[in-house]
Amino acid sequence: SKLQWSTAISMMVFAWLFAAFWSVMPLLGWGEYDYEPLRTCCTLDYSKGDRNYITFLFALSIFNFMIPGFIMLTAYQSVHHKFKKSGNYKFNTGLPLKTLVICWGPYCLLCFYAAVENVMFISPKYRMIPAVIAKTVPTVDAFVYALGNENYRGGIWQFLTGQKVEKAEADNKTK
Repeated sequence: SKLQWSTAISMMVFAWLFAAFWSVMPLLGWGEYDYEPLRTCCTLDYSKGDRNYITFLFALSIFNFMIPGFIMLTAYQSVHHKFKKSGNYKFNTGLPLKTLVICWGPYCLLCFYAAVENVMFISPKYRMIPAVIAKTVPTVDAFVYALGNENYRGGIWQFLTGQKVEKAEADNKTK
């Protein structure tokens, strides 16, 4: 079924309010912000392994990493199942979840490690790597979607080269 405007707007408002809630909590005292190791911008202060940090970290990871990961897994499995039935594969359905885990996984591991041990023995340059990787997610997601979807891939190729991508003969025979 088609997505209705009211549903799309409700989902967008929910996403913004959800993000605002988790962003404001450290400002209100649950969790804490600090500069990143190289002092270029801020992140969660994982130098403190106190109860406040640990409760915020676990709630943040459950609601912003595990639950969205589970939703992505089930949604893309459903899409994959539909593609499998139709025999028409338009997109690698496992790629978005892999991207989430690869890009956010190191940051989550560092934060979880900081909840149980002191991470200050790790060089600031090495502690910066997971945060930089996590911040690339919006760009990586755009490339994953654009290059993973054959319709967009053909449009990008046409835009860059001026050549139209012809459908494979196998596609023409099935029509």
